[in-house]
Amino acid sequence: MTDIFNQISEIVIKGKWKKMTDQVNLAFKNNITAKQILENGLLKGMGVVGIKFRDGEMFLPEVLMSAKAFKTAMVLINPFFLQGEKSNRGKVLMGTVKGDIHDIGKNLVGVMLKGNGFEVADLGIDASTEKFIEWIEKENPDIIGLSAMLTTTMVSIQKTVSVLIEKFPGKKIIVGGAPVSQNFADSIRATGYAKNAIDAVELCKRLVL
Repeated sequence: MTDIFNQISEIVIKGKWKKMTDQVNLAFKNNITAKQILENGLLKGMGVVGIKFRDGEMFLPEVLMSAKAFKTAMVLINPFFLQGEKSNRGKVLMGTVKGDIHDIGKNLVGVMLKGNGFEVADLGIDASTEKFIEWIEKENPDIIGLSAMLTTTMVSIQKTVSVLIEKFPGKKIIVGGAPVSQNFADSIRATGYAKNAIDAVELCKRLVL
């Protein structure tokens, strides 16, 4: 079983997306659940990709191939998540901030939130403060999540969070992404910070209790 998880992780890291369908089907044949595939294979692989990209050991074209491998697997396992927990824990609005086009981490969080009973509204990438405001007024989420992958777009998180705190007092705002830290989240008065998709789900669960 460990070998299957390692193979899935390696396929993600190397972006060998054409091999992913057979590997996921092999996992299913070995009675491995969708949750196990995600947490022990896909997330493990994407975690490595995130670190390598942050450290300059991988470049955007390679990351995009890894994302394609990840998404290939998600097409197969996502229906099992949607059949899972049906309770509606609350609604989370998510977006990658202005100037940033990276959405792998955000998409991971969204998939896992749906699998844990949350409704997710995704406003996509390069989202301006005005777009966040528009969607908050339309969707009325319980939690607002902002992500950034670049140090240069952390200023966008800071700006948007500041405006949202002023305009929507009491709304729970969480932040995440490679350059983001707990200290940064505290400094901009965000409600919470998550370092990865698993932690983000646990954080959202705590915030809606």
